[in-house]
Amino acid sequence: MRLLLVTTWLLIGAAITAGVYWSFLITPESSVISLLTSGLLLAATVLVASFVVNGAIDIWSRGLSAAGLRRAVSSIASVIPAALIVAVMWWLTTRAEQWVAMRSGQIGAIFIARLGWDDIAWLFSAIRYAAIWLRWVIGGLLALSLMAAMLSAGWSALRRPAWLRRALRPRAIAASTVWFVALIAVPWMFLLPWRPDGLPPTSAEFAFIAVKLTVSALLLAIGTSLIIYEATRSQATTVVAADS
Repeated sequence: MRLLLVTTWLLIGAAITAGVYWSFLITPESSVISLLTSGLLLAATVLVASFVVNGAIDIWSRGLSAAGLRRAVSSIASVIPAALIVAVMWWLTTRAEQWVAMRSGQIGAIFIARLGWDDIAWLFSAIRYAAIWLRWVIGGLLALSLMAAMLSAGWSALRRPAWLRRALRPRAIAASTVWFVALIAVPWMFLLPWRPDGLPPTSAEFAFIAVKLTVSALLLAIGTSLIIYEATRSQATTVVAADS
């Protein structure tokens, strides 16, 4: 039941966030007023996204309630350290990929000289997928776990290592990896760009695109819901037990 609630919450929240972001994109920047409006809309996009994520965390922990909405609003600032974690993870993995790319010839020469392997494309593909995994799975778990901790304990959660241990639990990493690959990465890579051969450019094409986007959005929301659950699982269990 809570999976359905969180998934629905994320779908509605994503639609609202996308609407605010679209307003930011179409706002001209031809004057000072327009620039200020763009800045406010961009900030509003981030704040709405933070509220949506905090709300999803609270629904997993306590269910949907007016008190939970108030907690989600009061914890909107938790997006700041969470975004910093994601930014650092992206910076580190991007730098690592750039370092490998700049030395790809040397790395290839080492494999040829020592092992006799002249084709190590698999190695560079593995490095690229590892970087994606670190950015989206590990970075996401860390950010979500921290937001969950701040939702319960405020800024004092930054001084406690519990959120870090919760995010790096083997179960959380393994399950989140499965959910990310099966429900987020695969639909994004294969379902969204897929178009059957012979599909006529008529209303059938429009209907197909609508169904495809709907299914993709649903899978993405379910995957995100499950990753949020894994990132906050021990805390959700504790809160539910305390409430009962």
